[in-house]
Amino acid sequence: MSDHKVQKGGVALNPSQSEVVFSTEKHVVVLAGAGTGKTAAIVHKVAHLIRGGTPRHEVMMITFTRRAASEMQKRIGALINDIPKHGRDDSMLVGTYHAIASLLLRRDAAGFGLSGANFTTLNEDDANSLMKSAFRECDIQPGDKVTPASVRAALSFALNKRIALEVHFRDEFRENADRALTLVKWYRKLKQTANGLDYDDLLVLWARRLGEDKPYAARLRSAYRYVICDEFQDNNALNYEILSKLNPEHLTVVGDVNQSIFGFRGASCGLVDLFLKEHPDARVIRLEKNYRSGQKILDLANSVVETCPRALVLTSAKGHDSRTELVPLPTTVTESAFIMDWIRQRIERGTSPSEIAILSRSSRSIETVELALKFQKIPYRKYGGLTLGDSAEVKDFIAFIRLAFNANDRVALVRCLTLFPGVGEVSAEKYASTEETSGELFAVERSLPRGAGTLNEWLAKLRTVRGVAEQAEYLLHVIYPLIERNYPTNHAERMATLQSLVDSMKAMPVSVAEFLDAFSLEKSTEKDHDVSELTVATIHASKGLEYDCVILCGAGSNQMPHPKSIDPESFEEERRLMYVAITRARSRLLITYPADGVFGSSQRPSPFLPPKFPWDELGA
Repeated sequence: MSDHKVQKGGVALNPSQSEVVFSTEKHVVVLAGAGTGKTAAIVHKVAHLIRGGTPRHEVMMITFTRRAASEMQKRIGALINDIPKHGRDDSMLVGTYHAIASLLLRRDAAGFGLSGANFTTLNEDDANSLMKSAFRECDIQPGDKVTPASVRAALSFALNKRIALEVHFRDEFRENADRALTLVKWYRKLKQTANGLDYDDLLVLWARRLGEDKPYAARLRSAYRYVICDEFQDNNALNYEILSKLNPEHLTVVGDVNQSIFGFRGASCGLVDLFLKEHPDARVIRLEKNYRSGQKILDLANSVVETCPRALVLTSAKGHDSRTELVPLPTTVTESAFIMDWIRQRIERGTSPSEIAILSRSSRSIETVELALKFQKIPYRKYGGLTLGDSAEVKDFIAFIRLAFNANDRVALVRCLTLFPGVGEVSAEKYASTEETSGELFAVERSLPRGAGTLNEWLAKLRTVRGVAEQAEYLLHVIYPLIERNYPTNHAERMATLQSLVDSMKAMPVSVAEFLDAFSLEKSTEKDHDVSELTVATIHASKGLEYDCVILCGAGSNQMPHPKSIDPESFEEERRLMYVAITRARSRLLITYPADGVFGSSQRPSPFLPPKFPWDELGA
């Protein structure tokens, strides 16, 4: 059967996409591989329903981002703009789980046990602030294990996985579980006093009412006869509970188990199997024709997940015009230098920088590349994780160099002082504001707060060292006790970041001023992605995006999978991360790794890469 149009003003759909559009079963599972046009299929499905007489207000579409919701509404609107509405309020309900829950709660606050519809939805900063207040009111000092962030994360994970809170906290906090549970009680009390609901509350209240208030569930089921849930592989147990209790007349779930990479949020690709087990009558439709990548890239992606349950076999609508290259490099520094040369060659041959992406498993794996981009003055935007300059230990490290370079840098002085034992932020700021000399700060020896006595010695030494690389080498040697003290749980990892920074600085001789300028460039998150900027992103942040050229760096055996991914479930999620990274590329894919690995260990290519794959030779 040839591709054909199914809607007025629509795009040509292939037979599998058309199956999605015309499916009428109560339960439909669409297994949609990367780049297979699943959004086109589901927006045409909704348009088909509305053209067939279904009122818009009987359709609920659930997505995982506001951007995706907006895009779907826009595309459906273009397909049905000539269809009259069934009354003034005839509008689809399209949004994230949280947005839809908030709307439903405000429509009938009393029915959800709320005092009114004027509750505040607490964002992450608001919720973190309340948890910090809970610590203060309970007179509990944050420790290595029990912190505001760790308690909130554990609470959210338990709620979304539908695990008993006491059970999860015993596993997570051990002997500190009772303290953590006390903090949760205070946190909830503070939310109630503030008439606020956090993101998890929205879904918990919705699920609870669907389960306990049968007339309400029946009314909602009647109101929304057609429910379509996109990115089903990213659902967690709480999301699944809502769908199950909603139990609409027609439910279509769309996803790809091999793109399930958010297990740390409680997502589970096993929900696809659970859904099919609970609904054996469900119709399964596979979308495997890929409109993004060349076949060589898809062959690699297919081989990575070929042993996975429900793996799709992607075939390219674009043919075989693509290249895959695997390049081992001796070190992270030579890896970044190679990537810079590769990028220049692509740009010189006409590739727009905006069509080039550098991806990595984590921000840590890409820091040396970031530094090279800064010093090569190659514009880039980063998505996901922290930028190199945002890392706390890098800020600490650079503060000493800044202070040696400019003794009047009071911001750097405060940061340096607070790293020393016994020096708090208030006393450091008070000290930095004093004028004990008529000239520059530290122009002469001056008394320092107790605990920070070695700062003068360090600064004097830094000022006598000629180059920034030599300064950094000296500083790396003396700063270890401070890093160990201030970051007790992961100081080794943070020192490895600093070692990588210093190694890169040795390979890129620049002045102190040039080095500091590279870290003081304006970082605006408001502007659009400029065509002159390439992308730097974690794999998690790259999901849903695509580029002509993709560079996956840090793809060694000690980097992918992540060293902490030791259990089978997390190991397989790491495999899916590799699949997601590969399928971001349209025409060219470069995979690199440093043979020296991390923490000085040697490594081979990631075990997820097939050992006998026919890689292309470099230079073409």
